[in-house]
Amino acid sequence: MCVSVFSGGLDVKSQEAALRAGPDILIATPGRLIDHLHNCPSFSLDAVEVLILDEADRMLDEYFEEQMKEIIRLCSHQRQTLLFSATMSEEVQDLASVSLKNPVRIFVNSNTDVAPFLRQEFVRIRPNREGDREAIACALLTRTFQDHVMLFTQTKKQAHRMHILLGLMGVRVGELHGNLSQTQRLEALRRFKDEQIDILVATDVAARGLDIHGVKTVINLTMPATVKHYVHRVGRTARAGKAGRSVSLVGEEERKILKEIVKKAQAPVKARILPQDVISKFRDKITKLEKEIYAVLQLEREEKEMQKSEAQISVAQKKLEPGSEQERMERSWFQTREERKKEKLSHALQEFDLALRGKKKRKKFLENTKKKGELTPEERSQFEVLKAQMYAERAAKRDRKPKRARAMPPDEDPAALAKQAAPKKQKKSTVFDEELTNTSRKALKQYRAGPSFEDRKRLGIQRRKGNFKSKSRYRRK
Repeated sequence: MCVSVFSGGLDVKSQEAALRAGPDILIATPGRLIDHLHNCPSFSLDAVEVLILDEADRMLDEYFEEQMKEIIRLCSHQRQTLLFSATMSEEVQDLASVSLKNPVRIFVNSNTDVAPFLRQEFVRIRPNREGDREAIACALLTRTFQDHVMLFTQTKKQAHRMHILLGLMGVRVGELHGNLSQTQRLEALRRFKDEQIDILVATDVAARGLDIHGVKTVINLTMPATVKHYVHRVGRTARAGKAGRSVSLVGEEERKILKEIVKKAQAPVKARILPQDVISKFRDKITKLEKEIYAVLQLEREEKEMQKSEAQISVAQKKLEPGSEQERMERSWFQTREERKKEKLSHALQEFDLALRGKKKRKKFLENTKKKGELTPEERSQFEVLKAQMYAERAAKRDRKPKRARAMPPDEDPAALAKQAAPKKQKKSTVFDEELTNTSRKALKQYRAGPSFEDRKRLGIQRRKGNFKSKSRYRRK
């Protein structure tokens, strides 16, 4: 059985040669697979019998959605499609409706359950001790968990710093994040699997799809954004019925996600306490190593500039070679640049539309927009125009009076419709209404004793005879 693996960052020509051999099983990333489908005339998916989408919920993130639709469009209609993921979101239903016929769901356990033999621990960080994260992580990795460990960080910069720091402390460590090339990532994974390094520092790029045999411990330097991401991170250990351990450093702002994890945990989540003198010792050690860390980073910047210059020279040389420009121009993609710009803008507008519905979502959207910085000046101006139109439409909708729901024949007179739609004038309250609704003490006394002389005179009520007699007798006296 012939198996081929295609992914971005690797040599295209060798992959094309493997395609011509006709592999039985093809494992590929979406982008590289589409590249070969559009640029290799002899390659197609017409004879595919089984299409397997791993990490199905991830396939709907941002740009992957359009790529997956393109792959499904080019596949054989007579096929079986399987979706796999440790966490299945509601968005997967959209992909399932496009790619599956009469789908059947099979859940091994709950959507956010961790492995049954995973021991979950956390280290609490006090509000005024946020700077101790690195010291705590170094203490754990040099004193307690010294081999087969994956350390997860939130950012690439943080991962690289921890890689340098642990290396200066004499630990055999590697790194895996988005700033590395595909070759460097594969080399780091190979060294970790072959036990040439004891600790692998990684971002969430390593939280999915990696089945590394023998990982004993997963340490979270910072907690992920959601429980879903946490499940994927700690899922690197305690696989296939084996035992494992996860240790998470939790600050005050991360207590909410910790409560969710504790609530959903099948086994009790344990607290791990490190002595303060140990933390202070490693904090002082890190302070002494700051100069060396800076020197290493400076040297890497210089090497990166040299590599960039060499890459530009090699690109220029390739352009000067005969036939290279023609080969480069012949490769095509299923979307043009203009289509990608429109798609990116429409995604941004959808996010903005959602952000308008709440203060928290609006704040989050603005923060993400600042972080991304992907829109060009032209796209940003179009975005502002469309945003102004959306505001105007919403304002007009608010000012518009709601119509009354009523049944009417379709050919009704417009004048009658206008008359019915016109708001009715409120009735002026009469003297009777005012008197009836008056509950003052004087009014109640009048109702009990009858109308007064002024009311009788005003209302035209005749006087009783007894009153006249008494008044006449009073006058004669």
